[in-house]
Amino acid sequence: MPRQGESGYVVAIGGSAGALDAVRELIDGLPRDLDAPIVVAIHGDSTSQLSEILQALCPLPVRKVTDGETLQPGWIYVVPGATHALFKDKQIRLSELVEDSGFRPSIDALFMTLASEYGDKAVGVVLSGTMNDGMRGAQIIYDMGGQTIVQDPETASFQSMPRMVINADHPRQILAARELGVWLGELIGQS
Repeated sequence: MPRQGESGYVVAIGGSAGALDAVRELIDGLPRDLDAPIVVAIHGDSTSQLSEILQALCPLPVRKVTDGETLQPGWIYVVPGATHALFKDKQIRLSELVEDSGFRPSIDALFMTLASEYGDKAVGVVLSGTMNDGMRGAQIIYDMGGQTIVQDPETASFQSMPRMVINADHPRQILAARELGVWLGELIGQS
């Protein structure tokens, strides 16, 4: 098994309506010592308590993202509601400004900066949600050699986000949320 941090992978999870349950299911499928950081961004203000909810259910440590934070393998970082998160210089940066998105946080911006920063070690996860946020970012992850995995629309509360990515991108896997967590554990490994 690799030592902690050796895998180099960074995972960003994006969703919207119906994604809270999907995030809980995905995390339930993860190993207890996943060798990668995970950043979770869900549209709207409803995520303000997500870090506390996940910490109560999850064996991995969970915290809200703070601006300029250096990500650590084995941690889950929750983007504060209605705030954009961007990857830059191996840190996560918070921003109020993303010009080209009506969504907060912008999953596209999160995924695009993930791809730019981590290339083939970037993993984007698209869960339940409405509209098309994440579609362009998933394509950039693919173009930069990374991987996108998508919740099976048939298992999602809202199918639009997963379907848009499936139709426009090249997802590596399309699985139920818990199975996505198991797949991530197999790809990334444990510390």
